[in-house]
Amino acid sequence: MKTGRLGIVLLMWLVVGTVSAEEWQDDFSNAEKSNAQWVGDWARFAINKNGQLQSQVSEAAESALFHTSICAINAEWQCWVRISGACSAYNQMRFYIALTSEDTHSDGYYVQIGGVNKNVTLYDQKNGTSTLLIEHPDRIKSLDGSASYLNVRVTRDKDGMFRLFSWIEGRDTTWVEEGAVFVSMLESAYSALYVRNSKTRGYDFYIDNVYVRGDEQQDMIDIETAREKASVELSSENLSPNHDGWEDELCLQYVVPNDDYLATCAVYTANGVLVKQLCHQSSISSSGKICWDGTTASGSTAEIGVYVIYIELRNKSTHDTLRQRMAVSLTL
Repeated sequence: MKTGRLGIVLLMWLVVGTVSAEEWQDDFSNAEKSNAQWVGDWARFAINKNGQLQSQVSEAAESALFHTSICAINAEWQCWVRISGACSAYNQMRFYIALTSEDTHSDGYYVQIGGVNKNVTLYDQKNGTSTLLIEHPDRIKSLDGSASYLNVRVTRDKDGMFRLFSWIEGRDTTWVEEGAVFVSMLESAYSALYVRNSKTRGYDFYIDNVYVRGDEQQDMIDIETAREKASVELSSENLSPNHDGWEDELCLQYVVPNDDYLATCAVYTANGVLVKQLCHQSSISSSGKICWDGTTASGSTAEIGVYVIYIELRNKSTHDTLRQRMAVSLTL
């Protein structure tokens, strides 16, 4: 791995109304392969000696490279980004996870890195107009430094729920969820990497470890049906609570239809012995996370081995309940 570390998300690949599973990636270690995969403004980009895609332009510019991609549902998009210098409206990057044509003005969805609020956000772009979908209120100015290094990840599950995550080096110790939003239909023909730079900042943008997988969506998802469902996603199947900043805690990301839910979550050994109660019939918001730091009920670090996390999300009014058990591995 050259630069940046990418987390692994466990997804249940239950496909409804989708076809043509696709997976592709590029770590820019093979210039010939990258030049064949991406089309666009190659005169304004180069692969540097570290095997990273780097902007290379001596004037104010907007530059983009395009990669064919039909990924839209049961999907995941990731990349690593470095911006050498302050972010601004005129110095920002976009990761277009979906575009309907080889044009950054076409309809689609993109992650904006930087911009006026110097943060990581998700936008919907239609008919030339961008609409903000996800912005974490506590993460504004999170890229307010002289340089930014970060990983970005977007997932979209089978029910049409987008989740945006970022991992800002020097600030975060794990993936942080920026927010979630439901989108009923997503059409994609391309993904794209876009850089907007001022006159003196044409060499300040670096991109690496692009990873995309998913299915093509054919049928629109009914929003009322989606709202009736609750879902849980595990941030990783591995936990290493040694305080090195890598997988020091494990989180269950959940989404429920409304705020009328109670959560119960506990950690057990593989033999069914209770290790720690994380919460018990606690009121929760419509989206959030429940995390385990690898400690037992007494506060000591749990032994190396396999553990089972049990979560129950129950509607207080209807008593509809989602129950899941997930195995995780603890190492040091």
